[in-house]
Amino acid sequence: MNPGKMDRRIRLQKRTFSRDTTGSNVETWADNAGVWAEDVKQGGGESVIADADRGQDTRQFRIRHRDMNAQDYRVSYDGKIYEIRNIQEEGRKNTLLLDTVATQGIP
Repeated sequence: MNPGKMDRRIRLQKRTFSRDTTGSNVETWADNAGVWAEDVKQGGGESVIADADRGQDTRQFRIRHRDMNAQDYRVSYDGKIYEIRNIQEEGRKNTLLLDTVATQGIP
């Protein structure tokens, strides 16, 4: 790991559930931590959603190891929200590689 390459500040957001006035569960996201990350790989692609072409912004972020799972966290970076699709542990609990795709904030 080269800490000098971790030059991007990202926010990890954790999924929480609360109850609304009718007693239904409502999913919300709250900032959990601001961490330094390396923007390892950026990708682009196209997907067809409801007969509309849309660009797809995929990124890999490398962060220091922490206990987390992909289902309960997402990344906020550069005005966009990225869903974590996969987390790969690198080394002996040294770093994590987050495979992400933008879900909000895409033009």
